[in-house]
Amino acid sequence: MIRFSVYIIGLFLLCIGTIHGAVYLNLIPSGFTVKEYILFMLQHTETYGIPLGALLIQLSATHKKLTD
Repeated sequence: MIRFSVYIIGLFLLCIGTIHGAVYLNLIPSGFTVKEYILFMLQHTETYGIPLGALLIQLSATHKKLTD
C-alpha cells in the first residue's frame, strides 16, 4: 500500500510539473531565450515536481524496502 501511495504522489507531482512546464513554453514565442526560460523554470517551485515526481515513481517501482 505504501508503494502505491508513493507512486500516486509521484505521478501527481510529475503531472503538475509537466503541465506548468508546458504552459511556460508560451514564454519563448513572447521573446524569452531558452536560457531565460530555463532560469524562469528554476525560479518556480511548481516545476520542481518533474524531477521529484520521477524520482518517487522510480523509487516505488524499484526500491525493495517500501513494503506493500
